[in-house]
Amino acid sequence: MAKELIDVESSALIEADSLIRLSEIAEKRVEAVNRLIRAALAITRPGDWVNLGGQPYLCASGAEKIARLFGIGWKDMKMIEEEREDEKGKWYLFTCEGTFYLNDIAIRAIGTSSTRAKFFAISKGKARPLEEIDIPSVKKAAFTNCIVNGITRLIGLRKMTWDDLKAAKIDVSKIPKVDYKKEKSEGVETKQVSKPSEGQQTPLKMQSGGKLDGPNK
Repeated sequence: MAKELIDVESSALIEADSLIRLSEIAEKRVEAVNRLIRAALAITRPGDWVNLGGQPYLCASGAEKIARLFGIGWKDMKMIEEEREDEKGKWYLFTCEGTFYLNDIAIRAIGTSSTRAKFFAISKGKARPLEEIDIPSVKKAAFTNCIVNGITRLIGLRKMTWDDLKAAKIDVSKIPKVDYKKEKSEGVETKQVSKPSEGQQTPLKMQSGGKLDGPNK
């Protein structure tokens, strides 16, 4: 029986050629992703961002613009309500889940909010009782968070830095800032919001699913 001879040198050359092609494809994909992110940032304005704890966070208004630009849609939205209780009393946690898609790519994303969230739970330095908290607004916050998470994950727009925004020619000095500081006398946190720029966050409407029209429609 004849033995099969393997040309090791030729095999190594073929493998090297394959690696070169793969590296070239990878480099092109990296550049394509970077162009996509630059385009997404470029369509936003200072009022579409908020400075939260020293980091830039995209608001719903910015997510809407990006969704229109790329034709991102969402469906199968579901809101889960959980009643919880601890030593501080009863509170509610809302979790919104949905499917987000761009062409043939689809992902699941979630967004949460609760009656313990500082924005809803604190007023004038004091904790609000549960019966005074606007529950529908808490639900809408969970929905909005889900929308923003889904859109940014699809585009790869996560953990943006101030340098990223500056490179997109966004005037970061006009981005409103939110700070939570503890009152020494009562030990509770208060929120301080700097004056927002014109066009600050436009809330997304509560709906079961949808797709925003493109910028030219």
